[in-house]
Amino acid sequence: MFSIFAPNPLTVRPTARLILRAFQSTVAANPTEADTNHAAQVVTYPYYVSRTRFQSLPVYTDIRNGRTRKLTILRRIDGDLGALRTDISNALDEESVVLKTISRQLVIKGDRSTELRKWLTEKGF
Repeated sequence: MFSIFAPNPLTVRPTARLILRAFQSTVAANPTEADTNHAAQVVTYPYYVSRTRFQSLPVYTDIRNGRTRKLTILRRIDGDLGALRTDISNALDEESVVLKTISRQLVIKGDRSTELRKWLTEKGF
């Protein structure tokens, strides 16, 4: 006897799941060129920052120690975390970028969320 809530094992077919991770980003060659020609180039990075389900960038601000210490956290990172860390530290001129490998997060000292969001959108994420 089959349950109402469970799927019928006779009719369920196994399906193959393919999870493809494209570490590519589409970036316009020049910002002024993008408006006129709609020409874009595909740039390949060794890392990928996926967006949230509401299509926003996963950049968060954390306030600790009685509102005296502000941190910027970047989540949902795939690929080479070290390369992303060096690119962000060079772009923001920030030496204190801490890499959390277990949770796959980057923690930046200070409230740099607007600069980080701007840099990620310029890169095409």
